[in-house]
Amino acid sequence: MFRYFKIYRFISSNCSETSVKTPFIYRRPIRWGDTDAARIVFTAHYFDICMEAIESFFHEILELDWFAMTCEQSTGTPFVHAEVDFHTPLTPRDVLNIRVDIERQGNSSLSLILYGNREAGGDSAFTGHFTCCFSDLENLRSIPIPDDIRQRITYYQQQSSKLITE
Repeated sequence: MFRYFKIYRFISSNCSETSVKTPFIYRRPIRWGDTDAARIVFTAHYFDICMEAIESFFHEILELDWFAMTCEQSTGTPFVHAEVDFHTPLTPRDVLNIRVDIERQGNSSLSLILYGNREAGGDSAFTGHFTCCFSDLENLRSIPIPDDIRQRITYYQQQSSKLITE
């Protein structure tokens, strides 16, 4: 069951509202090109698929475009930790639903947990833990998460936790 919550866009000094699906689910069909000789998703492709889900989360929920951030603001979010635990193999017959949750928000880091489930039947395919670090790409140094982004992260966490407690 999905609920729609208001998330506030912090653009300059004006705030506008928009509906956002909580929790964030990224839907991804498995393709033939994702598989290996065993006809299941190749291990390394899980990391690509997870990065697709995370990039979509950043774009849709945090309103961050990685390309624009890198090119226009010289800010990045390189990953300092990536881990995937596999539960069930996937084939090109499967569609994957990936739930992206915020596990922890630090001063400069953001840790996400991803739950990958088969759309048909809901079987758990994998669990992933990913941590990125907001960084100044010119100086190659970590920077605090910008306030407007921190507010979006916090708001999303609050709305997600309401789902758990209700």
